[in-house]
Amino acid sequence: MTSIRISIALLLIASTLPLSCGKPPAALVRPSVVPVTTAVVRTETIPLKQSYPGIVASPRSIEIDARVEGFLLKQEVADGSATKPGQVIYRIDPKPFEATLASSEGSLVQAIAQRDYAKKEMDRNAPLVASSAISQQDFDKLVANFEVSEGQVLTAQANVLTAKINLSYCTMSSPFVGLLGASNFFEGAVVGNPNTTNLNSLVQIDPLWAQFSPSATEWPKYAALMAKGTLQATVTFDGADSISTTGKIVFADNQVSTSTSTLMLRVEFNNPNLIFRPGVYAAVEVALGEQPNTLVVPEQAVFAREADLFVWRVKADDTVESVQIKVLKKVGNMLGLISGPQVGDRIVVEGIQRLKLGTKINDTTASPATPATTPAATPATTPATTIAPAPASAPQKK
Repeated sequence: MTSIRISIALLLIASTLPLSCGKPPAALVRPSVVPVTTAVVRTETIPLKQSYPGIVASPRSIEIDARVEGFLLKQEVADGSATKPGQVIYRIDPKPFEATLASSEGSLVQAIAQRDYAKKEMDRNAPLVASSAISQQDFDKLVANFEVSEGQVLTAQANVLTAKINLSYCTMSSPFVGLLGASNFFEGAVVGNPNTTNLNSLVQIDPLWAQFSPSATEWPKYAALMAKGTLQATVTFDGADSISTTGKIVFADNQVSTSTSTLMLRVEFNNPNLIFRPGVYAAVEVALGEQPNTLVVPEQAVFAREADLFVWRVKADDTVESVQIKVLKKVGNMLGLISGPQVGDRIVVEGIQRLKLGTKINDTTASPATPATTPAATPATTPATTIAPAPASAPQKK
């Protein structure tokens, strides 16, 4: 009898335990409404720009050669320095050439004196030929002497000119704003013979060219814009977006490359700080005008499915559907579209990862900000998931 009572007691204790102890945990339920922020599709006038890889080139590059043989007397500009137009770079010892010039000038004076004397002799004897005081043969000799003397004067003048030219070659100056390279010979060396001709090189550094090659299929568009006026472009130093300058397209090649089907164009730009150097790579962005009434959406609102791009459009019942888009151009953090949603459509900007077709959304874009402090007299808002306490029982009438 005692064992029966113990069994009954155990059954009563077991019946008082929570029934949920033996149940599996409840599965998480995906919220039926997803909070998101949205934006309204609008139109804007967007700039049309196209970027290309380019390379910087110098409009002029020359070799500085010694054109006369002599001692290299002075290098006026240090290797690697910038030069100004007319600035002297090298000087060859001019003394031997000054002596040659002086000698040539002396020979010219002698030739002029001989010519003048021969002319006087010819003029003085000309009347004597008619009276047979002098034979025609002797007079012809006088004429020949005068003509030979004139030839000698011309030769002496040419020698003087040659001596002046050679003397001028002793000074080598920069013909433009350029950048000097590394010298091959230095002060004291004998230069100007066949093995020591080249002294250095000089490249123009301001302005410069940026050469780029758009596809040949783009050339009609470029030709039409260039016919209307100057076509501007921005040149950016490769790997340094903060180093950029503007220029204009000044040249288009006369034939298309058969291997790449591209056409080489040149942008001329100023280089006042001499940062750009010939041979450096650069990005060339060409301004191709503007396109008005272009659909724009935030870049953040776009997502991809395989190779296609989409946005989530909010329908009238606050559910979403995906709309495929085609992008024309990225402008800042906005995308200009060729096709996609319509003007005035609402699209989801934040929260797109939690959406699927037909998901209902809660647009929090225009929600007012929560106050920093809550007045004491205002009761706190009870969350929707909080269970309100049961009301107190009314007192029973006795």
